[in-house]
Amino acid sequence: NRSQNAEIREGKLFIIARQEDYGGRDYTSARLVSRGKVSWLYGRIEIKARLPEGQGLWPAIWMLPAQNTYGGWPQSGEIDIMELLGHEPQTVHGTVHYGEPWPDNSHTGDSYTRDASSFAETYNEFQIDWTPDSIKWYVNDRQFYSITPDSLQPHRYPFDQPFYLLLNVAVGGNWPGNPDASTDFPQTMSIEYVRVYQQEQYGD
Repeated sequence: NRSQNAEIREGKLFIIARQEDYGGRDYTSARLVSRGKVSWLYGRIEIKARLPEGQGLWPAIWMLPAQNTYGGWPQSGEIDIMELLGHEPQTVHGTVHYGEPWPDNSHTGDSYTRDASSFAETYNEFQIDWTPDSIKWYVNDRQFYSITPDSLQPHRYPFDQPFYLLLNVAVGGNWPGNPDASTDFPQTMSIEYVRVYQQEQYGD
């Protein structure tokens, strides 16, 4: 909860990862969470953002259940609207997690790769369309993945309950690996807006 890692400036949200000695760690960053404030069941969820890049960086826009209706993670589900590995700045991933408790958990997803510029160069829209029948992933209105309840068989389909939103930039981790000498700091995920559109029957 430090302004050095998250701030509103010129109408945009900035989540800033820094290389600094703080609390016995080598890096700081921030995670913003709408849990307990607002959650949604179905609709179009759209975030316009510019992403950081560099080895060891892991920006994510994702969702978790407001109530663990079907049990702890991942039985009640996780929706990853966008994840990026900083050493692959032209590719974003959309994923869901579900199934049995760890270590028997399951996930499925796909990726979207730009032909030229990286996601660090410009703002882009990351979107899902979420209905009772499917979840569809988009970048700038271009669909690159979808699931249906049948997609997760024989596992329970947990995406029929309200989820809240998380925005964060992780540093390190098993998937991206650690930063190295090539990683420049500070690195920022800039968010121009978060928008949620719902049909009247889906509103809560």
